[in-house]
Amino acid sequence: MARADGYERCVREAATQAEIDACAPKDEPIEVRVRAKPPARSASDVEADAQVLAAAPHGSGADVLRVLPGVFVSDRGLPGRAPHLSLRGFDGTSGQDVEIFAGNIPMNQVSHIRAPGYADMRLIMPEVVRSIRIASGPHDPRQGDFGVAGSLHMDLGLEAPGFWLKGGVGSFGTRRLLIAFAPEHDEMMDTFAAFETDAMDGPGGARGGERSSFVGQLGGGTNQVQFRATVAIGSARFDFPGYLPQGPVERGAYPYAAQRPLGRDRTSQALVGSDVLWSLGEGTMGIGGFAGKTKTTFHQNLTGYALDQLAGEPIVESDDSEMVNDASTFGLTVLYRHGVEITSKRDSIEMGAYARVDSVDQTDTRLFEDGTKNAALVDATIDATNVAAYADLSLYPIRRVVVRGGARLDSLSYSVQDRTSNAGLERTAQGFVVSSKAMADIAVSGGVHLVASYGEGFRSPQARDLDEGERVPFTKVRSVEAGVRLKEGKTFQGSAVGFGSWLGNDRVFDAASRQNIEAPPSVRAGAQVVMSARSGPFGAHLSGTYTHARFTGSDARFAEGDPVPYAPAFVLRDDVFASGVVGRLSGKEVTVRVGAGVEGMAGRSLPGGRDGKDAVSLDAVAAVGWRGMELALNGTNLLGLPYYDAQYVYASSFVKDSAPSLPSPHVLVAAPIAWMLTLQIHLRGKEREPEPAY
Repeated sequence: MARADGYERCVREAATQAEIDACAPKDEPIEVRVRAKPPARSASDVEADAQVLAAAPHGSGADVLRVLPGVFVSDRGLPGRAPHLSLRGFDGTSGQDVEIFAGNIPMNQVSHIRAPGYADMRLIMPEVVRSIRIASGPHDPRQGDFGVAGSLHMDLGLEAPGFWLKGGVGSFGTRRLLIAFAPEHDEMMDTFAAFETDAMDGPGGARGGERSSFVGQLGGGTNQVQFRATVAIGSARFDFPGYLPQGPVERGAYPYAAQRPLGRDRTSQALVGSDVLWSLGEGTMGIGGFAGKTKTTFHQNLTGYALDQLAGEPIVESDDSEMVNDASTFGLTVLYRHGVEITSKRDSIEMGAYARVDSVDQTDTRLFEDGTKNAALVDATIDATNVAAYADLSLYPIRRVVVRGGARLDSLSYSVQDRTSNAGLERTAQGFVVSSKAMADIAVSGGVHLVASYGEGFRSPQARDLDEGERVPFTKVRSVEAGVRLKEGKTFQGSAVGFGSWLGNDRVFDAASRQNIEAPPSVRAGAQVVMSARSGPFGAHLSGTYTHARFTGSDARFAEGDPVPYAPAFVLRDDVFASGVVGRLSGKEVTVRVGAGVEGMAGRSLPGGRDGKDAVSLDAVAAVGWRGMELALNGTNLLGLPYYDAQYVYASSFVKDSAPSLPSPHVLVAAPIAWMLTLQIHLRGKEREPEPAY
């Protein structure tokens, strides 16, 4: 960002491009601040900027992730819980295999009752996500727990300073209000505050609920110091309709019916994170901290009256249950980066340390049909401590070649008090894991780079599964990737890669326990192509990913060679957009903005050798703007193609005296064509006039 106050004021007040061109900067040095993302650790590292994110409508911060290559987001019709997230053949359920950050706040929750790594990004408004960066694979020493398939980083900030007011109404009783502002101050360029509230009835009237959230950030700096302090607080409560047997739906049953009585999902989050970077001579020092208080509640009955019969016992009560996870998190990060001279004067080294403490209270209670307590299936308190250190070395041994590599050591310790067994005595376990990383980047010519990467990562276990004195059994992954990157300024960027990952043991969703349970080791191999092009007012961002995922071991449910269930083999995404001035009204420009996002998913395998249903969806937006106002019409699933937002295989019986079905697909049908009309008002601050002299 060029900082010359007079020049900036002239540009801000200009009405035409000719007036902007006439704004000559003063005859004085212009301070230039460069915002750069970290160096790519693999050929497939990709960043989606604000233009790509705004190409198609998005309902939440979780929905925004769909623009990233290889990412497929499902369970979108259940807005009261974290979405189902798949990446490159890893069925991450709710975040177990993907490390996720909003600003500098880690979103993954340790040993969550539903899935280790559970991450709910829905409290983040799409308007405050300035860009998203994906690092596929565990190739960076900074990556820690849950960075198995890769890491996602949301950079937060408003599109422009000033005051923002946005409201909208739409299909299925949807209504939304956003209020936000950001100061007009160069040294506070990352500062903003935003409030959102929304509500909906949902298709069929069985997916209704409300959400409210606040996200604020104090950020900016000077040449010597950069700082950020981010706060995100929100709550949501939505009805849970359950999953319908697929057979009746395909025979014409109403697709938006719900199992009765309705379940409910509730979540509350209070998250804070901060970091400061100092330029100390030729080096950089950084320190950050984060803390969080989260609570999630799932009241659900997925199987009806099947659990007693599947256990060989007479039916006593329904399978209705309530799961609660109440967690507190505290953490600290420190790093120091400095140039060294090993192979050249451009070499550098970074060392860092990380510490995180989590305290988790979790219960799983089976209920009588009147909603009172039947039996405690889980009643535990978990204390988890993760202390880590890493080193990362960058070398430039010869011209056009950079080699980066390092290692990370994580020590994890657990204390589990299980009040459902052994009189509530504590079980303790501890262990450490070392992860190695390496990559080579060769600049060929004309913006073409050949990149090869290797990395190891890990996922922490479900702490309740640990035995007393056990050495922590980490799930480790080894990953390789090689490919080519091409960049022609902002006009064209692209990459083509091949990749492979070997996972020590998987986790797969199980409806009987309503959580992810252990599965055999697995392997994934595939390829990915990403292209981004800009020309004048037009732009496009395309990606295609293929992954072949198979188990390499066997257990009671899966055999060696079986496909890994639920994660799609093909994920395709295309975001296109155009914007420009179409005329003038009362001396002010009239602008038009249009965009669309097309997503396709295919090759999703289900347990039992079944094939899941493929899906194609189209979302689009058309908007017209004038004098700081914009009227937009958003449309989702515009092709009107019915598809399943979720598919799981399990046995169920929703009639008390009937035998449970054999394991079969149960589905959540995606919402049909929907519209939303929004009005946005943006007011810029006005420079204060000088006081008159008397």
